[in-house]
Amino acid sequence: MGLFLVTCVIDEGVYDSSFRVVEANSAADVARYMLNQYDSWQGFLKNSVFYIWLYDREEGPTQLWESMNRVILNQEDAEKLETAFRAWVMTLTPERLLEWIARTRVDGDSSAQLAIHEIKEIEKAD
Repeated sequence: MGLFLVTCVIDEGVYDSSFRVVEANSAADVARYMLNQYDSWQGFLKNSVFYIWLYDREEGPTQLWESMNRVILNQEDAEKLETAFRAWVMTLTPERLLEWIARTRVDGDSSAQLAIHEIKEIEKAD
């Protein structure tokens, strides 16, 4: 079993709440864990994958998003989109989630880059 560093980086940098270390056999196992523990990982997924999904013409909420004129105006709009996002995420396989994670990036505005890095070496300070 290895250690994996999961980061969710925004344009302002890394904070203590924007990374976690997960013990798992593979990145796919980390993704499976994220799907199985969605509530715990919701912030990471919403800050990154959500923004790609929102504008994706094939899998995103095109009709709902366009009916909102591509603007979240109130809490009700946010809840509708978050409910649709959660339902969509729950249909993903771990491998498919990894593909979506690979598409994330920091855009300097609203979206974060989500990444899973295997920790191959741990340095010890003397």
